Amino acid sequence: MSTFHANRFPGESESYRAMRDKLLAAEIKLRKQIEDVAALRRQLPCGGQVKEDYIFEEGAADLDDLRTTRQTKLSELFSSGKNTLVVYSFMFAPDWEKPCTSCNSILDGLNGSASHIKNRVSLAVVGKAPIQKLRDWARGRDWKNLRLLFSW
Repeated sequence: MSTFHANRFPGESESYRAMRDKLLAAEIKLRKQIEDVAALRRQLPCGGQVKEDYIFEEGAADLDDLRTTRQTKLSELFSSGKNTLVVYSFMFAPDWEKPCTSCNSILDGLNGSASHIKNRVSLAVVGKAPIQKLRDWARGRDWKNLRLLFSW
């Protein structure tokens, strides 16, 4: 097997370089497969009609009155002029004390990027924990830019 590049680590053995090159070849092959799958995904035709206009309970984390919620239809989640909706599934079960640690990290980032994301698509966060629990958690994390929804 040929070496992918001339750069070598100090004191690198031939067996290490051989295994490193084998790993790099596998990573290049994997990347190509990921790109091929993404191209197939982009070729998918639009899906069928949704049979019902699902209803969520909604409440923003930054409202002064935390008791205020409203029923929101799936069709209402699309912002004016946008035909793409990105929904993040927030893993926070009704009986959990705290949500998924990874979800927290991702939503911290999405909260900061939300204004940019919303320039191109509609964005919503859906969790299974009751809306009040979602809102309390969001307020504690200062997630003021995320649209929070509760799904039964």
